[in-house]
Amino acid sequence: MKRISILFLVVIMALASTLCAIAVPKKAAAGSKRPPPVVVRITDRLYRVGTAMVDTALHRVTVNGEINMASGPVEYLGVTPRGKTYESLLRLYVQPLYLQVALYLAGLHSKNVLAYQGQHKTPQGDPMIITVQWTDSLGRKHITRAEDLLRLQPGNHLMPHHSWVFTGSRVTRNGYMADLTGSIIAVWHDPAALIDNPLPTGADDGWIVNTKLAPKQGTPVVVYFTATPKPLVTH
Repeated sequence: MKRISILFLVVIMALASTLCAIAVPKKAAAGSKRPPPVVVRITDRLYRVGTAMVDTALHRVTVNGEINMASGPVEYLGVTPRGKTYESLLRLYVQPLYLQVALYLAGLHSKNVLAYQGQHKTPQGDPMIITVQWTDSLGRKHITRAEDLLRLQPGNHLMPHHSWVFTGSRVTRNGYMADLTGSIIAVWHDPAALIDNPLPTGADDGWIVNTKLAPKQGTPVVVYFTATPKPLVTH
């Protein structure tokens, strides 16, 4: 019970710090139904935060989505349906604020040091591995590192395997930026996104979809965000 109480305290603190600058909505009309709770405990280790699932034992968050682009240039690995879908590989069905809380609950800590999009500065925050899973038309399951779905032009180089970083989005007088912009995982640095690409090429806008691996547009996917103990880069 002590462990559960600490976990919920982390979530409450995360919500408070994230929402502190967001305007409070008008009071619900008398007799209206109360909204469902944002955080739902399923078992001692499993929680649901909005549509995101959290496994606190594995330090992993799971989100559903689909392939948004099967070819072309990208600046994002993932956005919401209201985000910049014209330049994102994935369309993710999760509210960014709830995903940020889910990542806190999984044990990750955020640190946003970026001031503007495309800034030549290394983003910070706790590292994580992102993997994407889908089933093809023959019923075969595929799971791959997110980096394998991207190439850099010129040269058509595959993105090296590395850990992405949990920057957390910014809160301005207009509200929580990730919810306003729909930006979740940036390939090209973006302070509004929750997660960013820490490679030196993160300030380059030459990323494209790896058409040799990416499934067709509209293919349902499951995306896993797993905390890793230290930054990881492999080739």
